[in-house]
Amino acid sequence: MPAADDLASLADTLLDAEGSRGLVERLDEVLTTLEALPAALWLADANAHTLYQGATFGQARGAPDEPQPAPGAELPPGDLALYRRGELVGLLRVPPAAVGPGLVRLAAMLGPLIVHLHRFELAQRELGHAQELNTHLLAAGDLLRHVELDVLLVKVLETVLGALQAQVAAVITPDERRRPVARVTWGLREDHVAALRLADGFGVAEAVLEDGKVRNFTAADIAAGALLPLPGVRLTGLLALPLSSRGVVMGVVLLANPQGRFGVPEQRLAETVCSLAAIALDNAVLVKNMVEGERLRQELDLARGVQAGMFPGSDLTVGTLVLAGGARPCSETGGDYYTWLTCDGRVRTMISDVSGHGLGAALYTTMAHVLAQQQLRSGAGLEAAVKVLNDGLFHAHSGRFMTAALVDIDPATGAMNYTSAGHNPLLWINQGEVRWLDSSGMPIGVMDEGTWPEGGPLQLAPGDLLMLYTDGFTEAVDATSDAWGDDRFAATVLAAWRSGSNPAEISTLVHAAVDAWVGSSTHLDDLTMVVMHWAGPSTMPV
Repeated sequence: MPAADDLASLADTLLDAEGSRGLVERLDEVLTTLEALPAALWLADANAHTLYQGATFGQARGAPDEPQPAPGAELPPGDLALYRRGELVGLLRVPPAAVGPGLVRLAAMLGPLIVHLHRFELAQRELGHAQELNTHLLAAGDLLRHVELDVLLVKVLETVLGALQAQVAAVITPDERRRPVARVTWGLREDHVAALRLADGFGVAEAVLEDGKVRNFTAADIAAGALLPLPGVRLTGLLALPLSSRGVVMGVVLLANPQGRFGVPEQRLAETVCSLAAIALDNAVLVKNMVEGERLRQELDLARGVQAGMFPGSDLTVGTLVLAGGARPCSETGGDYYTWLTCDGRVRTMISDVSGHGLGAALYTTMAHVLAQQQLRSGAGLEAAVKVLNDGLFHAHSGRFMTAALVDIDPATGAMNYTSAGHNPLLWINQGEVRWLDSSGMPIGVMDEGTWPEGGPLQLAPGDLLMLYTDGFTEAVDATSDAWGDDRFAATVLAAWRSGSNPAEISTLVHAAVDAWVGSSTHLDDLTMVVMHWAGPSTMPV
């Protein structure tokens, strides 16, 4: 053990601690060596503005009175305040006679070390939660492979039970009259499902089928009469979630008696899993209709509707940043995708191109859409978002891959970051000059791991234009098989920009130009683009 004046050895001893429990054990050894027992460690609660006892050494826990350090006031002998960058972290109470250089050094180290370990343990817990979430998302994504309706409903029940660890559950779908029918149950009889009613007598499943809203009842809610008593069944919690696709509630998932509770994180996880389950259910219904007749046209029409619902419904203006976009599949369903959203005052945009065409590419795009929305809305960094996408899509084992580009822009300042996973170069009209932003990594879904470093920070100049597009434009061929190419594409965009056209007008002009190039030939690939124009710094709230 370190001597009282051996600062380096003292630091090494404490820094070797693995987690909070390890720190308490090492601190007990150090205090014993410094002959500073009995002692107590108090930790600051910033929210409650008080101290709580963290550990005791050489005495019974809870014996000492709570210290009450006042700002600027002198502490009693033996009380050593623990600080990090001027903020109180805690207090170490030792016998006054034991206070010496060693304990003063120890107190100086403890504050920063306690904060470091606390943040490390928080990060470990968050990482574990993220890994668990990704596992459940992959399991939910696997539902897309099942097209037999009865098998799919069983898989849906297994997936939500695995994700939420509830004791009993049921999957309900409506009949022709929109009356709920328990299709698959676990631990609940059909009469139990029918008897689950709100305080006003309206059925829980009927209510969710009618308005598509989540119902979450805690044990306290149930005890207070939020649900009518269920004879012979004790409920400690109930979560009812819609299975909604394209604005239609196709079913209801009931989960009851959780091992812990249905809190906010659990509800969000359940909603994400049910979102994927609803898409899978929608796909299964499409296949069933296809087998029963009028199959191809109906199925493809509905699939187009699913895809159309994934794209932004209108152009976006945030401050002086204006975005317009559009997607034209070359067949009934396409594999291109684009989206944008605002997060913490910034605008995040994504465009992607799945290998192949048709329904398989559309289903792959749908899975990518769910993962991308969750990552972009969480505020994750661009490279981190691509890594989660890659992990999910690689383990889908679909045999497909996807190129993608993600852009993050501060509309107030024009500061920009981007990353590109094997996607064609982004076109940047920067102060009237054509610039290309190249890919920074391999396509998504090809390998288990990869890196996609962010490009930037870059700075847009007032009036700059940024275009994200798929290679259906540059690879479009005329009757002689001559491709339109990067140069013609860039020249068309630059001319449109110089004419003062807005993003929507530029999109129209580019589509018209590539259509004129192809002429009577057929487009062989999907055409998708996002056009962004930044007018300059803005003091407007975004």
